[in-house]
Amino acid sequence: MKNYLFHISLFLVFPFFSAQDKDYSEWYLQREDLDIFVKEIGEGKDTVIVVHGGFGANHDYMTDALRGLTNQFHFILYDQRGSLLSSSKKKNLTFQKNVDDLLALTNALKLKKVKLFCHSMGTLIGMEFAKQNPYLVSHLVLAGAIVPKSDSLKSVFSDRQNKQVDFLMNRKEVKALLKPFKEKGINELKSIQDIEKSKLSHKELTTYWRINFAAANIYDIRKHNFVKGGRAYYNQDASIMTESVNWKYDYRNILNTIKTTIINGDYDFLDFHGEILQSQLKEYRKIELKLIPNAGHNSWIDHPNLFRKHLSDALTK
Repeated sequence: MKNYLFHISLFLVFPFFSAQDKDYSEWYLQREDLDIFVKEIGEGKDTVIVVHGGFGANHDYMTDALRGLTNQFHFILYDQRGSLLSSSKKKNLTFQKNVDDLLALTNALKLKKVKLFCHSMGTLIGMEFAKQNPYLVSHLVLAGAIVPKSDSLKSVFSDRQNKQVDFLMNRKEVKALLKPFKEKGINELKSIQDIEKSKLSHKELTTYWRINFAAANIYDIRKHNFVKGGRAYYNQDASIMTESVNWKYDYRNILNTIKTTIINGDYDFLDFHGEILQSQLKEYRKIELKLIPNAGHNSWIDHPNLFRKHLSDALTK
């Protein structure tokens, strides 16, 4: 009996210590209709809330964008409603509720002023949050940014954007990486049974998918293995929040009154060479635009050191 109790006590004690022995903490923000998963990393004094893209993506892919900065900042990451770790009923998936969650998180952290680092569709949340709560935001960093002025959904996700995606997906270096998979007959696979009989392993099928996924999001396709997210880390249902966005907006005035920095890759599929951004920001001199050469939508993967410098500068200026 004593040995049995001893083993039970080990089972209880060791998980406790291992749970504490890590460089991050996890908790839940409890909302009226769901729980929001939250992760804290970093030891710096400055708190920064990180708003991932999507809608329906997961916070995890953003951790790589924070590398080298956790001694300087205290980062708060969270899964937005409808994402992997913050599951929600479809009826509760609205853009305004998403923005409200960010306010609730800011209040739960007891922040009188907040610094936001947002990516992709998360930049839309950040801009709307700043518009509704201008007194709360001290710094706003937008990476892979949605344009700050729009007349309609079509003006954001335009024919130009589709052509830019096509260009990225059909580059010769991308085709060269995909060629061996096609030679092994990947295009002939129609069922699980076909896969089991093919020359391709399940791991190779995932690599093929990841190259295609990475092609639109980074410029240096050799780094495709560093691209996280997608598939199990993405919930398509959350895209319904796009329908509740008012796509006729202009956030430039509010962005011009707070410390706003946009960090975009030169080959971001949303806006090659920052042409639309530069045009829209001509008269808004306080909004800084940093274009990273030969970089895509997830520009921290293409050029981590330059991205890290721009992000650090933006959050401390």
